[in-house]
Amino acid sequence: MKVELNYWDRVDYYSSRSEIKRTESIESDNEIDIFESFYKKNNRLRYCNGSYFTFVSSEWDQKYKDWLKSDDYEKKSFNLYYGNGIVD
Repeated sequence: MKVELNYWDRVDYYSSRSEIKRTESIESDNEIDIFESFYKKNNRLRYCNGSYFTFVSSEWDQKYKDWLKSDDYEKKSFNLYYGNGIVD
């Protein structure tokens, strides 16, 4: 399956407003892998003000929100957020 994403970034350096800069896609055999890839893409941008990804489809957006409330996410959230980093 293939899911389309919008990449948002600030209009310019002095603006706090973001706009869609490009569209990308994620491909995988199952939804969980797509959600994890989406999470990781946004997590890489956590210090980039105004930069983030969204799903083009509101259906996928709702599925992702439901996944964030699931036990599967709860089990993986620490590793998804920190990756291979060292946490004191």
